[in-house]
Amino acid sequence: MSETVASHSAPVLPPVHRTEIDGVPVFWSGRPSGRLSATLVFGVGTAHEDFLGTGLTHLVEHLAMRPVRTNRYQNNATTEVLHTGFEVTSAPETVAEHLRRVCTSLSRLDTGPLEAERGVLLAEERSGDGPGVTAWLPASIWYGNRAYGLIGNISVAPARAGEEEVRQWCARWFHRGNAALVLSGPPPADLRLPLPDGPASRPPAVAPFGLATPAQTAIPNGVAGCALVAWTPELACAVQVLIERLTERLRHSEGLVYDIGFDHQLVGPRQAVIGFGTDVPDKQARRVADAIRAELDKLGANGPAPEELGMDRQSLLEQVAEPGFAEYRAFDAAMAHLTGWPSAQAQQEAVLAGLRPGAVAAAARDLATRLVLCGPLGQLPPDLPELATAVAPVPGRELKRALIGSTAPRGLRLVVGDEGLTTFYGDSPVPVAVARYDDVAGVAVEATDGGLPILHLFSRSGGQITVRPGDWRGGRSLVRDLRSRFDPALYFDAPDSMRLFEQS
Repeated sequence: MSETVASHSAPVLPPVHRTEIDGVPVFWSGRPSGRLSATLVFGVGTAHEDFLGTGLTHLVEHLAMRPVRTNRYQNNATTEVLHTGFEVTSAPETVAEHLRRVCTSLSRLDTGPLEAERGVLLAEERSGDGPGVTAWLPASIWYGNRAYGLIGNISVAPARAGEEEVRQWCARWFHRGNAALVLSGPPPADLRLPLPDGPASRPPAVAPFGLATPAQTAIPNGVAGCALVAWTPELACAVQVLIERLTERLRHSEGLVYDIGFDHQLVGPRQAVIGFGTDVPDKQARRVADAIRAELDKLGANGPAPEELGMDRQSLLEQVAEPGFAEYRAFDAAMAHLTGWPSAQAQQEAVLAGLRPGAVAAAARDLATRLVLCGPLGQLPPDLPELATAVAPVPGRELKRALIGSTAPRGLRLVVGDEGLTTFYGDSPVPVAVARYDDVAGVAVEATDGGLPILHLFSRSGGQITVRPGDWRGGRSLVRDLRSRFDPALYFDAPDSMRLFEQS
């Protein structure tokens, strides 16, 4: 394989300027203009929460914005995986006043409207689609119901958190030691950021599960590829080339899919979980799965074509030319400050300088060894082993499915042991889910018209097992035992988005 790389005169990335206001680092990379855009960023998001606290950051964000939000100018706030941002665009003096009010609101968080905002968040979750499978599935596979694995998790905090818990969360994370400001131009002269003091924070240091790959696992709809990878320019290029080839083959040549989605989430300084996939009828899933493996193998064997490397570089060149890229550069610098992880600058410069095809091929081969292929049961390549659960199955006795009235899927088996529960499907020895009693992160209680509730057990290792009394012979006794087994603090009323049935 030729390793010659065309010599490029790499453009200079927009510079990032930095200053400090009231102890908060301020980043910008644009020229002065009439309107100013600002994002006050805090280094806290979904990944910093635990299972029972999922949604706490979002609650704080809503409460803080309640006295600040207005229709007179553009403003908003968002909670993401690693950060929460308060955004505003207007005249510089208006931006300065808005940011001051946001800081004041966070410094003296008013939890009086908690019940109203609790309802808003629960309604938002009911009406929203949430992140796509390519975003939440990879993180869930490698992190379970912890840290990054909470991406896409149903929010629990709005259903159970009290005012004191919300105030403590705000005080812990929303302070100048965990803040940075991103601007589209130099800061206004009168800008003040009156935030309380606090220590610098970092992303959660949670080790991923050590899973044996390559492997396959069942999901009900579509086909997806997931992997935990070293996030390098070569790996990113390999994925983009793979998606382009799959789109050409599966859409334009074979007419099987509309598009191929892709997501990635950094989980460390140079590590990411990635997911790519597509919706496809079950009867076509095997062809899509085979195509993914075949195209990845070809890329690993032969590397990208010169025009494919050129397209990867050209895509970044076009982004650099966009007016918004300078603001992205400032945001990237702010996140590097908050996380302690490298910015994307070195990776971008490597792409602009030109990647070596052999290095991209090596990244594709590495991806193939780490791939978890996901698709409908029975529609994945039989030579791929089933993905093992993060914890071993719990030995015990198998409950029989109720003869009448069971809603459990046919073929699902429930094993009850002294140390926990395990579910299997059909004759497979690989569990669908394991919920060890000492690993349970939370238990959702779904009240029904019957005398006993439905219980949803969530384990930190990612297993979720629902126990409906009428599904199993002996199910009522099992629910009574489970109700008395766990710390009362682990129980919470199941929100609507978690419930199996409408009646309550």
